[in-house]
Amino acid sequence: MNTTTNNQNSEEKAITLADLWRVFLTALPLMIIAAVLIVGIGYAYRKLTYHPKYTSDGQFLVMRDRTQTGEDLNTGSEVQLAKLLLQTCYHLVNGYDVCEITAAKLAEDGENYTAKQISKAVKVQMSTDVLVMDAHVTASTPEDAQKILDVYMHAAEEYVDAYLQGMMYISSPAHLPTAPSSSFGAMRILLIGVFGAIVVYAVYLILDLVDDRIRTGEDITDLAGLTLLGIIPDAHSASRKYAYKYGRKYAKHYGRYSAHASQKKEG
Repeated sequence: MNTTTNNQNSEEKAITLADLWRVFLTALPLMIIAAVLIVGIGYAYRKLTYHPKYTSDGQFLVMRDRTQTGEDLNTGSEVQLAKLLLQTCYHLVNGYDVCEITAAKLAEDGENYTAKQISKAVKVQMSTDVLVMDAHVTASTPEDAQKILDVYMHAAEEYVDAYLQGMMYISSPAHLPTAPSSSFGAMRILLIGVFGAIVVYAVYLILDLVDDRIRTGEDITDLAGLTLLGIIPDAHSASRKYAYKYGRKYAKHYGRYSAHASQKKEG
Protein backbone atom coordinates (compact mmCIF):
# COMPACT_ATOMS: atom_id res chain seq x y z
CA MET A 1 0.00 0.00 0.00
CA ASN A 2 2.78 2.40 0.92
CA THR A 3 4.70 1.48 -2.23
CA THR A 4 1.67 2.29 -4.36
CA THR A 5 1.23 5.62 -2.59
CA ASN A 6 4.90 6.49 -3.04
CA ASN A 7 4.73 5.72 -6.75
CA GLN A 8 1.64 7.86 -7.14
CA ASN A 9 3.28 10.75 -5.28
CA SER A 10 6.42 10.46 -7.40
CA GLU A 11 4.38 10.51 -10.60
CA GLU A 12 2.31 13.46 -9.45
CA LYS A 13 5.37 15.50 -8.45
CA ALA A 14 6.08 18.18 -11.04
CA ILE A 15 8.15 21.31 -11.39
CA THR A 16 6.23 24.42 -10.44
CA LEU A 17 6.96 28.08 -11.03
CA ALA A 18 7.80 28.35 -7.35
CA ASP A 19 10.48 25.68 -7.77
CA LEU A 20 11.92 27.44 -10.80
CA TRP A 21 11.99 30.74 -8.94
CA ARG A 22 13.62 29.13 -5.89
CA VAL A 23 16.36 27.61 -8.04
CA PHE A 24 16.80 30.94 -9.82
CA LEU A 25 17.32 32.81 -6.56
CA THR A 26 19.78 30.16 -5.42
CA ALA A 27 21.78 30.28 -8.66
CA LEU A 28 21.55 34.05 -9.17
CA PRO A 29 24.85 35.02 -7.47
CA LEU A 30 26.83 32.47 -9.48
CA MET A 31 24.96 33.40 -12.65
CA ILE A 32 25.99 37.03 -12.23
CA ILE A 33 29.59 36.07 -11.50
CA ALA A 34 29.73 33.77 -14.55
CA ALA A 35 28.21 36.41 -16.85
CA VAL A 36 30.58 39.13 -15.62
CA LEU A 37 33.63 36.87 -16.01
CA ILE A 38 32.65 35.78 -19.52
CA VAL A 39 31.93 39.32 -20.68
CA GLY A 40 35.14 40.62 -19.08
CA ILE A 41 37.33 37.91 -20.60
CA GLY A 42 35.61 38.24 -23.99
CA TYR A 43 35.99 42.02 -24.01
CA ALA A 44 39.68 41.84 -23.03
CA TYR A 45 40.41 39.20 -25.68
CA ARG A 46 38.54 41.16 -28.37
CA LYS A 47 40.33 44.35 -27.35
CA LEU A 48 43.71 42.68 -27.83
CA THR A 49 42.87 40.94 -31.10
CA TYR A 50 40.56 43.49 -32.77
CA HIS A 51 41.92 45.15 -35.89
CA PRO A 52 39.39 47.28 -37.78
CA LYS A 53 38.95 46.57 -41.48
CA TYR A 54 37.85 49.07 -44.12
CA THR A 55 36.15 48.15 -47.39
CA SER A 56 36.31 50.25 -50.53
CA ASP A 57 33.76 49.68 -53.31
CA GLY A 58 33.87 50.21 -57.06
CA GLN A 59 32.14 48.97 -60.24
CA PHE A 60 33.07 47.56 -63.62
CA LEU A 61 30.71 48.23 -66.51
CA VAL A 62 30.88 45.68 -69.32
CA MET A 63 30.20 47.61 -72.54
CA ARG A 64 31.92 48.39 -75.79
CA ASP A 65 33.94 51.58 -75.51
CA ARG A 66 33.17 53.62 -78.63
CA THR A 67 36.02 56.02 -77.96
CA GLN A 68 38.45 53.24 -78.78
CA THR A 69 36.62 51.46 -81.61
CA GLY A 70 35.15 54.52 -83.35
CA GLU A 71 32.15 52.42 -84.36
CA ASP A 72 28.56 53.57 -84.33
CA LEU A 73 26.73 50.47 -83.16
CA ASN A 74 23.17 49.95 -82.12
CA THR A 75 22.71 50.10 -78.35
CA GLY A 76 20.65 46.90 -78.29
CA SER A 77 23.32 44.92 -80.12
CA GLU A 78 25.95 46.26 -77.73
CA VAL A 79 23.96 45.06 -74.73
CA GLN A 80 23.46 41.62 -76.20
CA LEU A 81 27.17 41.35 -76.98
CA ALA A 82 28.07 42.50 -73.48
CA LYS A 83 25.77 39.90 -71.92
CA LEU A 84 27.42 37.16 -73.95
CA LEU A 85 30.88 38.26 -72.81
CA LEU A 86 29.97 39.10 -69.20
CA GLN A 87 30.93 35.66 -67.87
CA THR A 88 34.24 35.83 -69.73
CA CYS A 89 35.00 39.27 -68.32
CA TYR A 90 34.14 38.09 -64.84
CA HIS A 91 36.64 35.21 -64.99
CA LEU A 92 39.32 37.45 -66.46
CA VAL A 93 38.85 40.07 -63.74
CA ASN A 94 38.98 37.41 -61.02
CA GLY A 95 42.08 35.82 -62.52
CA TYR A 96 45.27 35.48 -60.51
CA ASP A 97 47.14 37.30 -63.28
CA VAL A 98 45.32 40.52 -62.41
CA CYS A 99 46.43 40.11 -58.79
CA GLU A 100 50.04 39.75 -59.90
CA ILE A 101 49.79 42.85 -62.10
CA THR A 102 48.25 44.79 -59.20
CA ALA A 103 51.00 43.69 -56.81
CA ALA A 104 53.65 44.77 -59.32
CA LYS A 105 52.04 48.20 -59.79
CA LEU A 106 51.78 48.69 -56.02
CA ALA A 107 55.43 47.69 -55.63
CA GLU A 108 56.37 50.51 -57.98
CA ASP A 109 54.74 52.91 -55.50
CA GLY A 110 56.56 51.37 -52.56
CA GLU A 111 53.64 49.23 -51.36
CA ASN A 112 54.62 45.67 -50.42
CA TYR A 113 51.71 43.39 -51.26
CA THR A 114 51.87 39.88 -52.67
CA ALA A 115 49.50 38.55 -55.31
CA LYS A 116 48.09 36.16 -52.70
CA GLN A 117 47.28 39.04 -50.36
CA ILE A 118 45.61 40.94 -53.19
CA SER A 119 43.56 37.87 -54.06
CA LYS A 120 42.29 37.59 -50.47
CA ALA A 121 41.53 41.31 -50.19
CA VAL A 122 39.62 41.71 -53.48
CA LYS A 123 36.12 40.39 -54.06
CA VAL A 124 34.30 40.79 -57.37
CA GLN A 125 30.58 40.01 -57.64
CA MET A 126 28.57 39.55 -60.81
CA SER A 127 24.83 39.83 -61.37
CA THR A 128 23.11 38.24 -64.32
CA ASP A 129 20.48 40.98 -64.43
CA VAL A 130 22.81 43.91 -65.07
CA LEU A 131 26.05 44.49 -66.93
CA VAL A 132 27.83 45.74 -63.83
CA MET A 133 30.32 43.88 -61.68
CA ASP A 134 30.83 45.11 -58.12
CA ALA A 135 34.35 45.12 -56.74
CA HIS A 136 35.31 45.34 -53.06
CA VAL A 137 38.67 45.56 -51.33
CA THR A 138 39.17 45.16 -47.58
CA ALA A 139 42.29 46.57 -45.93
CA SER A 140 43.52 47.76 -42.54
CA THR A 141 43.23 51.46 -43.43
CA PRO A 142 40.78 53.40 -45.62
CA GLU A 143 43.59 54.77 -47.78
CA ASP A 144 45.02 51.30 -48.46
CA ALA A 145 41.59 49.94 -49.38
CA GLN A 146 40.95 52.76 -51.85
CA LYS A 147 44.42 52.59 -53.39
CA ILE A 148 44.46 48.82 -53.83
CA LEU A 149 41.03 48.86 -55.47
CA ASP A 150 41.98 51.71 -57.82
CA VAL A 151 45.12 49.92 -58.95
CA TYR A 152 43.29 46.60 -59.23
CA MET A 153 40.51 48.04 -61.38
CA HIS A 154 42.95 49.70 -63.77
CA ALA A 155 44.99 46.49 -63.97
CA ALA A 156 41.83 44.48 -64.68
CA GLU A 157 40.75 46.92 -67.38
CA GLU A 158 44.09 46.63 -69.15
CA TYR A 159 44.12 42.85 -68.77
CA VAL A 160 40.63 42.37 -70.18
CA ASP A 161 41.30 44.86 -72.97
CA ALA A 162 44.21 42.71 -74.09
CA TYR A 163 41.75 39.87 -74.76
CA LEU A 164 38.60 41.77 -75.69
CA GLN A 165 39.37 45.05 -77.38
CA GLY A 166 37.31 47.86 -75.89
CA MET A 167 34.85 45.62 -74.05
CA MET A 168 35.19 47.03 -70.55
CA TYR A 169 35.78 50.32 -68.82
CA ILE A 170 35.50 51.56 -65.24
CA SER A 171 32.15 53.18 -64.52
CA SER A 172 32.94 54.44 -61.00
CA PRO A 173 36.21 54.94 -59.11
CA ALA A 174 36.92 53.38 -55.76
CA HIS A 175 35.58 55.42 -52.89
CA LEU A 176 37.32 56.19 -49.62
CA PRO A 177 35.58 54.32 -46.75
CA THR A 178 34.72 56.42 -43.72
CA ALA A 179 33.80 53.70 -41.22
CA PRO A 180 35.25 50.25 -40.52
CA SER A 181 33.40 47.35 -42.10
CA SER A 182 34.28 45.00 -39.23
CA SER A 183 32.48 45.59 -35.93
CA PHE A 184 33.94 45.16 -32.45
CA GLY A 185 31.34 42.52 -31.62
CA ALA A 186 30.20 43.91 -28.25
CA MET A 187 26.67 42.57 -28.68
CA ARG A 188 28.00 39.09 -29.38
CA ILE A 189 30.09 39.21 -26.21
CA LEU A 190 27.03 40.22 -24.18
CA LEU A 191 24.98 37.41 -25.68
CA ILE A 192 27.69 34.90 -24.80
CA GLY A 193 27.66 36.23 -21.22
CA VAL A 194 23.88 35.77 -21.03
CA PHE A 195 24.23 32.26 -22.44
CA GLY A 196 26.80 31.47 -19.74
CA ALA A 197 24.37 32.62 -17.04
CA ILE A 198 21.63 30.42 -18.55
CA VAL A 199 23.99 27.43 -18.50
CA VAL A 200 24.68 27.99 -14.80
CA TYR A 201 20.95 28.14 -14.10
CA ALA A 202 20.36 24.95 -16.09
CA VAL A 203 23.06 23.13 -14.09
CA TYR A 204 21.47 24.27 -10.81
CA LEU A 205 18.05 23.15 -12.02
CA ILE A 206 19.31 19.70 -13.04
CA LEU A 207 21.07 19.25 -9.70
CA ASP A 208 17.88 20.25 -7.92
CA LEU A 209 15.81 17.74 -9.91
CA VAL A 210 18.14 14.81 -9.22
CA ASP A 211 18.48 15.70 -5.53
CA ASP A 212 16.26 13.21 -3.67
CA ARG A 213 17.42 14.05 -0.15
CA ILE A 214 14.76 14.84 2.45
CA ARG A 215 15.21 18.41 3.65
CA THR A 216 11.76 19.66 4.59
CA GLY A 217 8.43 18.46 5.85
CA GLU A 218 7.01 18.79 2.37
CA ASP A 219 9.65 16.34 1.12
CA ILE A 220 8.38 13.74 3.59
CA THR A 221 4.82 14.32 2.45
CA ASP A 222 5.77 14.07 -1.23
CA LEU A 223 8.01 11.02 -0.95
CA ALA A 224 6.29 8.96 1.76
CA GLY A 225 2.71 10.14 1.38
CA LEU A 226 2.47 10.75 5.14
CA THR A 227 0.80 13.59 6.97
CA LEU A 228 3.24 15.79 8.89
CA LEU A 229 2.10 16.43 12.46
CA GLY A 230 4.98 18.58 13.71
CA ILE A 231 8.67 19.44 13.49
CA ILE A 232 11.24 19.40 16.30
CA PRO A 233 13.43 22.54 16.20
CA ASP A 234 17.18 22.19 15.73
CA ALA A 235 18.93 22.76 19.06
CA HIS A 236 22.17 23.80 17.35
CA SER A 237 20.46 26.82 15.83
CA ALA A 238 19.96 28.48 19.26
CA SER A 239 23.20 30.43 18.96
CA ARG A 240 21.99 32.20 15.82
CA LYS A 241 19.80 35.22 16.26
CA TYR A 242 17.40 34.55 13.46
CA ALA A 243 18.28 31.10 12.21
CA TYR A 244 16.03 29.27 9.79
CA LYS A 245 16.17 25.53 9.71
CA TYR A 246 14.48 25.17 6.33
CA GLY A 247 14.66 28.68 4.92
CA ARG A 248 12.31 31.64 4.91
CA LYS A 249 9.75 29.90 2.75
CA TYR A 250 9.04 27.23 5.34
CA ALA A 251 9.49 29.62 8.26
CA LYS A 252 6.27 31.30 7.19
CA HIS A 253 4.45 28.02 7.89
CA TYR A 254 6.40 26.56 10.80
CA GLY A 255 8.03 29.61 12.44
CA ARG A 256 11.69 30.43 13.08
CA TYR A 257 13.61 27.48 14.52
CA SER A 258 15.83 29.15 17.09
CA ALA A 259 15.74 29.59 20.83
CA HIS A 260 16.00 33.38 20.47
CA ALA A 261 13.01 33.43 18.17
CA SER A 262 11.00 31.26 20.55
CA GLN A 263 11.81 33.50 23.51
CA LYS A 264 10.96 36.58 21.47
CA LYS A 265 7.66 35.03 20.46
CA GLU A 266 6.82 34.06 24.09
CA GLY A 267 7.74 37.56 25.33
